[in-house]
Amino acid sequence: MYQKKIFLKDLDHVRHFVEMTTKYDRLKINLVSDIYTIDAHSIIGIVSLDITKPIILEVPDEEPPTEFLEDIENFAFEEK
Repeated sequence: MYQKKIFLKDLDHVRHFVEMTTKYDRLKINLVSDIYTIDAHSIIGIVSLDITKPIILEVPDEEPPTEFLEDIENFAFEEK
């Protein structure tokens, strides 16, 4: 399983994230926040999460496509 901590800073960032995930509609992508796991393709699901803190992105595949890994870096959470 691939995991990456991401941060969606505002609703516009959420919209861009969902647009990016729609390019990978056949790839199962989940977002995990506290006890909730939602489909990362769902804008309604994402806005129901607490986006004031980092969220864990999970892809069940061991090796997601390289293009996806490059795209997800735009949303990566960088700890300070």
